[in-house]
Amino acid sequence: MRPILILTKNLLVEQTLQDQLQRLNYEVFSSVAMLKQMKNNPNWLQIIQSYQAIIFSETLTNEEIRELLIFVDFEDNLLVRKFNREPLTQEKEVMYQLGIATWVCDTCSLDFLREQFAVNLASCQKNENQNIVFLYQKDESPRTLTEFKGRLTKKERKTFECLLGSEDGIISRESMCQYIWEEPPNNSRLTQLSVLVKRLKAKLHEAGFQDEMIDTVWGYGYRLSPKLLQFYNQEMTR
Repeated sequence: MRPILILTKNLLVEQTLQDQLQRLNYEVFSSVAMLKQMKNNPNWLQIIQSYQAIIFSETLTNEEIRELLIFVDFEDNLLVRKFNREPLTQEKEVMYQLGIATWVCDTCSLDFLREQFAVNLASCQKNENQNIVFLYQKDESPRTLTEFKGRLTKKERKTFECLLGSEDGIISRESMCQYIWEEPPNNSRLTQLSVLVKRLKAKLHEAGFQDEMIDTVWGYGYRLSPKLLQFYNQEMTR
């Protein structure tokens, strides 16, 4: 079983949670240095492939977490947000929008922690030997969208293909989840989709598309830029 990583700015703040998790027989590693290294050099994100869960401390801002998540493929990795008490409904909504599956706090009982991690880590433990992290390495910009798709992860590529194949570039979140995972959507899949789209936006920008290529249609889903659709259609007819 892989250990659990707590990314924090203050090790003392994490002592209570670390002790609780160790009582449940989890190997836990808290680090300030790793967080600093990741911020200064994204290549350090490759290190987290050896952890089954990443806990983002309450000492981190939502924006700091968002910046890290752009580079993380968490398909087989549990992401957890730590609060100093049970989060409010609005705080939980922000957490889900970031693509974080669950939360913990120092006041959580041992029974609560046991069940939270047992349930949420179940899918991760089925893939112990698989890589968790995908780091987008910036190199020469792709010259075609076909080349661009070849540099995406499997889930990112399916997300992009789903948008390209949608009518007028507009598609609901539920339809995208069904296409990507081939099963009915749930809260976990919807939050994963949000981060997949954010990573796709970042990679389109890295590839040289300066305008916003994917828009959020609030309360429905996403819209692909007409400019990108035209670019793709022209490429397919060459």
